[in-house]
Amino acid sequence: MAKRSHIVMIPGFGGFDALGKIEYYAGVTSVFQQWNGKRKAGEPAVLHYFDNLPTAAVVTRAARLRSYLAKRMARGEILKDDDVVLVGHSTGGLDIRQLISDLHDLENPEATADGGIRLKRADIRKRVSRVVFLSSPQWGTNIADWVHSHGCLRKAAVAEMRAAVAGSQVYVLDQIEERITGAAACLTGADVLRAAQDALTEANEGFGEPSPQRRADAHEAASELALYLREMASDFHAIDDLTSQRPDSGPKSPAHFNREERQRERERWNDPPIRTLSYATVAKSPFPFASGLPAPVWDLANPCTYPEISKDPRLSADTDIAYRICYRACAGGPFRRPTDGGEVTRRMNGAPKGPLQPWDNDGIVNTASMLWAKSENVLVAGDHLDIVGHYKAVKAGDGGRQGREYRSYDLLKSVPRFSDGMFQNIWTEIFDFAVGKKGLL
Repeated sequence: MAKRSHIVMIPGFGGFDALGKIEYYAGVTSVFQQWNGKRKAGEPAVLHYFDNLPTAAVVTRAARLRSYLAKRMARGEILKDDDVVLVGHSTGGLDIRQLISDLHDLENPEATADGGIRLKRADIRKRVSRVVFLSSPQWGTNIADWVHSHGCLRKAAVAEMRAAVAGSQVYVLDQIEERITGAAACLTGADVLRAAQDALTEANEGFGEPSPQRRADAHEAASELALYLREMASDFHAIDDLTSQRPDSGPKSPAHFNREERQRERERWNDPPIRTLSYATVAKSPFPFASGLPAPVWDLANPCTYPEISKDPRLSADTDIAYRICYRACAGGPFRRPTDGGEVTRRMNGAPKGPLQPWDNDGIVNTASMLWAKSENVLVAGDHLDIVGHYKAVKAGDGGRQGREYRSYDLLKSVPRFSDGMFQNIWTEIFDFAVGKKGLL
């Protein structure tokens, strides 16, 4: 059998493979099919989607990824001579870094797969030949520091979502929730609220043409959503792992490695060699921050720092409130560009040519934090979710009969607008790299 390249897609914070009918990596399979159909006969490529825990600690998420790979190997899906290419978006990049460190653990040299089958961690490690980072917070991100410092708000938001889902099987409650989120979406133009509306409608068995299939689909969607929110409520430790300043307790995240630990990490990546390709995303600031200086922290006690007060009407034109809130929370905080981080080696999609500002970000992650040392770092003009396919609203293929009107959204409405051509170019490049295009160590 010909050697195969297994491309494993790893979601970021809050991520999933699919939640109901919404896909985390929206539209990537279509690009993969087009790319694969144009290839000459040779080594086949296989696309896998890994379904991780949404907000668990990075060490937990990495252990789950290790078990996933071990299971694929034990079942003969990944063979001895096959290559594994790991593609991690956002927190998924830290999961990969933690995984590589764990696979070099000499005190625990084995991993367990199906039926108690024992596999050597080294056998998993030697199959990992290439890694692609997408908007990964290699040094943490200010928005995590902000969320970490406002834990009560986060808990209240999750509790509210869980309550909505618990009532989604009751038709009257669901209609109320729909009207609230629908009205908010009309007022603000924020696709994140349309996504919430779609999720509730999809989980409502009273919506649409009554049938056993529709009822079963609604129950499945409601169960998936309830479990997703339950996991968020029970384990939100990933936010600690994403801070730019390490919290006082808990295991150390790869984002918090010091200089010596990062040097040791790079040595592990060379044994055997892993080639890397990294994409860093940057979007236009809606706020008039001073060049070369850190942005002020968004202080809830100071209304002057609120996004809708501090925005610039010209800079913020054509953005939505979801993007402005996220960008503002990410702009100000303790993150400072590391002296031993990576450098931009190429620019795409009209990315700015000047030096990165301390407050530059993509709505979720500080851009300078995404630069991986000793790698090709491609700077892309776009927000955090553009690169994974959520840059425009795409109607569901069934016309909304299953409750969901859209299968992808423009969840962070930033400028400049991302395009289909840009998405196609980036993912074609990623797949080319996965099967042999040379990258830097």
